[in-house]
Amino acid sequence: MIRCLYVDDDSFLLEVAKEFLEIEGDIKVEVVCSAKDALKMMSGNTYDAIISDYQMPDIDGINFLKQVRGSEDGVPFILFTGRGREEVVIEALKNGADHYIKKGGDPLSQYAELANLVRQTVRRKEAEESIRFNASRFRALIENTRDLVTIIDWSGYIIYSSPSTRKALGYTTEEFKGSSIFSYLHPDDRHMENIFMYSAQKDQCGLPAEFRLRAKDGAYRWFQGSASGYLEEKNIGQVILYAWFIDERKSLELELIAKDQAYENLMEQIDEMVFRLDEIGRFISVNQAVCRFFGRTKEELIGVHATDIASSGGQDAIFSVIREKFSGQHAKSRHEYSVINALGEKAMIEVTSWVIISKGLKGILGVAAPMNKTTE
Repeated sequence: MIRCLYVDDDSFLLEVAKEFLEIEGDIKVEVVCSAKDALKMMSGNTYDAIISDYQMPDIDGINFLKQVRGSEDGVPFILFTGRGREEVVIEALKNGADHYIKKGGDPLSQYAELANLVRQTVRRKEAEESIRFNASRFRALIENTRDLVTIIDWSGYIIYSSPSTRKALGYTTEEFKGSSIFSYLHPDDRHMENIFMYSAQKDQCGLPAEFRLRAKDGAYRWFQGSASGYLEEKNIGQVILYAWFIDERKSLELELIAKDQAYENLMEQIDEMVFRLDEIGRFISVNQAVCRFFGRTKEELIGVHATDIASSGGQDAIFSVIREKFSGQHAKSRHEYSVINALGEKAMIEVTSWVIISKGLKGILGVAAPMNKTTE
């Protein structure tokens, strides 16, 4: 049972959230109307996760977060707020928030997403603590988990891999240890090396990424996972990779994409650049307008992460928007990005994008147009 503390000065929203979050029975929510009272409750209780509003009287969500982190409490902290300013999000992440999610939209979908975020964050935190402190109560979780938990150094070499490696890939932990995790990546997924290490360097859990790893029998198996950087006891930087098997779901996804020919034909009739990204930000379809603008074929773009077409100064902006989209901001939005066009020059494009859900699979649909202004 996950014990969660939810703080919000709106008592009505507290009760609504409590009802939704406790639907499946694995999360128990205690609610409180002020950060001041929440701090008192935390002094005598232990919680697995904290959800906090931002705009509250006396102590706002950011100052509440600072006090929680100031007490060296590493409890997962999720900022759940209606505030839309980017600086609030940046300040929250800078001060140790694990995630943020914006209020608004369909309550059922929103609170289902919040509940899943609580489960994922708590599970990841427990995995990190089990390795970092080698505590017996967490060791049992790692030694018996069906998911793949791997620790690598900053060069990508495996320091530790959970016993589940044998069932997932066929290797013993001794066979896996000492080799480069990236040598097992499918050739078409090598870009994941940069995405994982980028997330780890930011000292935060990145977007769940999909990739294939080579099993002992030579076949490749699909996984979804994320990376998080941390300092071990000797203050040496290491990276935790946490992944789970998704072969069946991926097969369904690929089948749906293959059958979506009618949609692809429609895209080709539109003059603007039209594209779709999967739930980790890779291109899964593009029209010819996209290919012409970037000077690449469809084969060269499909499977490539969206940050790959950005200029060196535009990668963070694209990564930030993708992360925001899959953290709850599903509505249509418009952003400007600096990219590299077919001539190898920096150019500005305006992209309107929104999250689409087809048969349970999330993605981003985007329409882009070049802007008159250029970048130096």
